[in-house]
Amino acid sequence: MNRAALPLALSALLLTSAALAASVADVKKKGVLVLGTDPTFQPFEYKDASGNIVGFEIDIARAVAADLGVKLQISAVGFGALMPQAVTSKRVDMAISAITITPERAKVVGFSAPYYRSAQVFIVKGGNPKKFAWPASVKGKIIGVQANTTGQYAGNDALKPKGAVLKVYDDFAAGLADVQSGRVDALIGDAPTVISLKKRLPGQFDQAGTALVAEDYGMVFTKGSDLAAAANKTLARLKSSGEYQKLLDKWIVQK
Repeated sequence: MNRAALPLALSALLLTSAALAASVADVKKKGVLVLGTDPTFQPFEYKDASGNIVGFEIDIARAVAADLGVKLQISAVGFGALMPQAVTSKRVDMAISAITITPERAKVVGFSAPYYRSAQVFIVKGGNPKKFAWPASVKGKIIGVQANTTGQYAGNDALKPKGAVLKVYDDFAAGLADVQSGRVDALIGDAPTVISLKKRLPGQFDQAGTALVAEDYGMVFTKGSDLAAAANKTLARLKSSGEYQKLLDKWIVQK
């Protein structure tokens, strides 16, 4: 989702290790690629029933690590601490967490080539898609957004001027709970999230209206790191071999 963070304090609980390397040579030397991700965004990254962090983006990161000949070490980092602080401080070698590529962020961090195009959409309670319309009428509606995401930025730019009231959440799951309870009229999230929700929780959630904004996701590295080029090679290999499509079919394509 493009969940991009504004400057926030790093989480001492989740980020306790010393600064880590952020180049191909150093990653290979230590034998580990340290990935930072916020595992709350199914199907891109989330914790399964056993507590393992899995998802579409996690499989892409595993492929990058495999091509480098190293192990993947996953650090669960709240999104507010992940981008860009965890990356620029070199506490993680790489971040992947539905992070939208923007010119502003590219001034601070390095991005891989885009690997997924998404869209910010309105998530509503199941059975209620016709009760919420965008852009026809959002005046007086309470719209949930996750803090420091493009959903929040788009809400500020496009919805508040039309009279919508934004409710900001640190935790996306809390926003979904408020959609279910009716405390908010809609929650802004990524289109694949709606697909995943409808598969996992039939009848509980729907998409309403048209897309608010489109966005491209990229893997994130320290500015100038050659890890970005290595990640691009992996993306090219996955796409040419057909493995990328298999990952889409596994995690995102609705069946």
